Amino acid sequence: MKRTGVSPVIATLLLIVIAVAAAVLAYIWIIGYQGTLTQQATATQLQERIKIEAVGYYSGNKLNASVRNIGDVTVNVTAIYVYNVTTGTVAAYKILTGSNAVVLAPGEVKPVPPIGQEVTVVLKPGVTYTVKVVTQKGTEATYTFTYRT
Repeated sequence: MKRTGVSPVIATLLLIVIAVAAAVLAYIWIIGYQGTLTQQATATQLQERIKIEAVGYYSGNKLNASVRNIGDVTVNVTAIYVYNVTTGTVAAYKILTGSNAVVLAPGEVKPVPPIGQEVTVVLKPGVTYTVKVVTQKGTEATYTFTYRT
């Protein structure tokens, strides 16, 4: 019985084609991945980022939040909301426009809303609330706490 196989020339050509195809696929994947990393690094440097450092509740049912700009660009805080987590409702809110607007340079901390213009809200002991601060471009920061007397 005569056995025949693939000739050495054909086998060598098939191996070369497979190696070239694998190299091309690896090259395409690496270039695409490198582009993704470059875009993420650029976008991260220019993002708005804010953080609520603390929430203050004062006599007369006045509430404000100390907000820090932890991003690399100036942010314009335009709203503050107080949510009752238990009921899922908005307990109070304040839209900040014109002279009420709070502009934060990178690294700066300010009360939102400004002192003297606090949000008026009645907090109930033992109830959990979430304070949300929103910038003009839609960046949000939240702070959740349970009110204790």
